[in-house]
Amino acid sequence: MHKRQFHSFLAVLIIAICIDLLAPVALATRYPGYSHLHDTISTLGTSRSPVQKHQCAALVAVGGLLLVFAVGQALAFQKMRWSHVLFLLGITLFGIGSILAGVFPEDPEDFEETISGKIHGIASGIGFLFLMLNPLWALWIDEFGHLKVLNAILFPAAILSSAAFLLSESRTTGILQYTGLFQRLNLCILYSNLLLNYLWQQKRPNPA
Repeated sequence: MHKRQFHSFLAVLIIAICIDLLAPVALATRYPGYSHLHDTISTLGTSRSPVQKHQCAALVAVGGLLLVFAVGQALAFQKMRWSHVLFLLGITLFGIGSILAGVFPEDPEDFEETISGKIHGIASGIGFLFLMLNPLWALWIDEFGHLKVLNAILFPAAILSSAAFLLSESRTTGILQYTGLFQRLNLCILYSNLLLNYLWQQKRPNPA
């Protein structure tokens, strides 16, 4: 892959990350009572949210950009084995899940679950699950060979932060009350895996 092409896909990934992590920060200023520590990002997209359309549009944009990045990551691979395919599948399903989560908003907390809420939950859950496995698949990808220690750390970190996020949804006291914090921590870990592994390929010497 040419440097210009590599950097173009890198820009796509960085823009996606910035939208997913920073758009909620900006939108929350227009949602009275919203807490980044306690509330999930999806809360910004419910029918009660004054910024529902903006948050849903952001999710769709993030998903679309990640699908574009998946193409770039595929082009950056020098070969295609089972581990490469599963790694790309993680990015693709997360991107599709993000788009569906934007098209089908989450239900407000005390509302009866709707079809939209079910689709949102299933799409988000599948996307997060498959992307969470990417640090594991990266251990078998030659292009990421020098980052095995990092990926070996990111995989359990992703599992633990995801578990804390799921457990925190039913807690209102103690450390597990911080649902929003654990969700954002999980996202940071997952995006770090994509970004650092992709960047490493530019430094990795091409085979003779």
